[in-house]
Amino acid sequence: MQNNRNLYSSEVRALYKIFKSQLPNSIILTGQNTDIISTIAKNLASLIISKKSIENCDNFQDYLLNTINEDSNFILKIEPVFLEDKQRFKKFLYREDVKYVNDFFSTKDQNDQKRVCIINLIDDLSLDAANSVLKIIEEPNRNNHFIIVNQNKSKCLKTIVSRSNRIFFGKLNYDNFTNYYKDSENEEYLNYLYQITNGSSYLTKQFIEYNFYEINDHFKKLLTNQKKIKANTANHYIEYLHNFKNLEQAIPVFFNYLQLMINDEIKKLCHNNENNLVIKLLNIYTLIDSFNKKNISLNLDFENILISLFHRLKYD
Repeated sequence: MQNNRNLYSSEVRALYKIFKSQLPNSIILTGQNTDIISTIAKNLASLIISKKSIENCDNFQDYLLNTINEDSNFILKIEPVFLEDKQRFKKFLYREDVKYVNDFFSTKDQNDQKRVCIINLIDDLSLDAANSVLKIIEEPNRNNHFIIVNQNKSKCLKTIVSRSNRIFFGKLNYDNFTNYYKDSENEEYLNYLYQITNGSSYLTKQFIEYNFYEINDHFKKLLTNQKKIKANTANHYIEYLHNFKNLEQAIPVFFNYLQLMINDEIKKLCHNNENNLVIKLLNIYTLIDSFNKKNISLNLDFENILISLFHRLKYD
């Protein structure tokens, strides 16, 4: 993580006040940029169990944003479960996936040792799993703490929220965004990612990891020039996606990227009053959205989806 004292400074100050007071049984960190927030959660957990002395908020912020967190027997992480046979993560975490939390907190330690359970993300917990967590939160112990990462505020049980301290993490400004990713991509592409994602670090990290920069210029040309769509164009993109090991995870992210690219092109076309092309791209945007939802819920054959997409893009 880049060394940036200004990154989420107001949110970290609020967290520092909580840390220096009587530490609550449960802290919820809510925001869209869960990649950064989860790192903050892990570093906060490391700090809590270490009993290190933090002199001021600046030192606290440096620790949360720049420390490389390490595993510990006193930290339990509830995170997405990867299914080796299907080469994808479980869509939800169920009661059986959180059953170890109670045993973890029940272990007796010497020297007043604190224990922390990180839930990353609570959005992925089924109702029965969330209720299991709630029961533990309702039986507070001064040495047991939850740090809960939450992306969509509506997906966290109100009963859990009412028993927790919650901090909302806002959108990164442009300078912090580009500084955070300056070693990952060139400045021009980072500017484009900031523009199409509305400054979302969560989406940007995914797009950089999958190296979608490779298809960026090519797909934008296809959107405004049907003649460039050839008989083998769909196969070109199918082969491109097959290069990813975690294909089932890559496909929805790929469709999200296409939608954001289309949305950006629509804004430019609206500015130039190219209404016919705007209507066409709006239809394609809706089509991709439909394909993506069906792919996630029905696990459709993505090859046929892409063939259909480029056919519509060329002939509609």
